[in-house]
Amino acid sequence: MVGSSALASVTVLVAGAVFPATTAALADSPALVNRQQAFVTGDATDTPSLIDEIQISPVTIAPEIGLSGGAVTVSGLADTKLQYPFAQEVPLTDGFGYRSAPVAGFHDAQDMAAAGGTPIRIVGDGVITEAGWASDGCGFSLQVQHQVGGQNVFSRYCHMQENSHSWQVGQTVKGGEQAGLVGTTGMSFGNHLHLVMRVEDEPVDPLPFIAANSK
Repeated sequence: MVGSSALASVTVLVAGAVFPATTAALADSPALVNRQQAFVTGDATDTPSLIDEIQISPVTIAPEIGLSGGAVTVSGLADTKLQYPFAQEVPLTDGFGYRSAPVAGFHDAQDMAAAGGTPIRIVGDGVITEAGWASDGCGFSLQVQHQVGGQNVFSRYCHMQENSHSWQVGQTVKGGEQAGLVGTTGMSFGNHLHLVMRVEDEPVDPLPFIAANSK
């Protein structure tokens, strides 16, 4: 869940867009007509291309971030490829699916038993939708929204060391940036990363999904 202080920091980003004038409008421009007429000599015509007349700058579309019913909303994300959340492979403990211990029920994540203090990498480009202390047992956490193959995807990093990041809701991130450090905050029985991946709000097995959509 996103705390009220985190939600207060959300800003709505409006993407700037630059649209070139239409060909018809340019053709009616007196300056351009005069420029074209100046190149006519007898039967020979040397008309400059409109491409030579217009310098079109690349347009970068930023994601739009807002609030809807108390939840952070993000649109306009570009597709991203995913990567493993650590710089090296780490031991795996509780996997995705139903389990009987240490807490019986459906485990919506992959637990990764990296040592306390190990840096955790954000798995892909996106926007932060949760940052700081969670109220559902996740401890000191981070959640990022991505777009992968045209689908809305969330990655969530639980049980991190307290204050091991300073991210805020609404910030954009790049894959590979540090999410925080492995810890044991919240409902945890030892140092580990509880990694959650959700696709269109449905939990999926994190590591196979990352592997299938990796660089």
